Amino acid sequence: MREIGKDIGETKRRVEELVDTPLLLKVNEGRGKTFIYRGRIVAVFPAVFSVRLESGELKTFSYADVHTRGIMFLKED
Repeated sequence: MREIGKDIGETKRRVEELVDTPLLLKVNEGRGKTFIYRGRIVAVFPAVFSVRLESGELKTFSYADVHTRGIMFLKED
């Protein structure tokens, strides 16, 4: 479910503010599968953004996934 009153542009701006910040990503991959990844946003593009995981793997996600809460960001302390 998306946030009421927010548009995809606002979601994109929020993601851009998190570039190079250590994050925990909670990713809902459907059918009850939820994974938690640790990494940093390394690049933002018009429709997607890339995250470099601690393992060195590069994953790409869409802003729509964040907008609909398929991906949630948790700041590390």
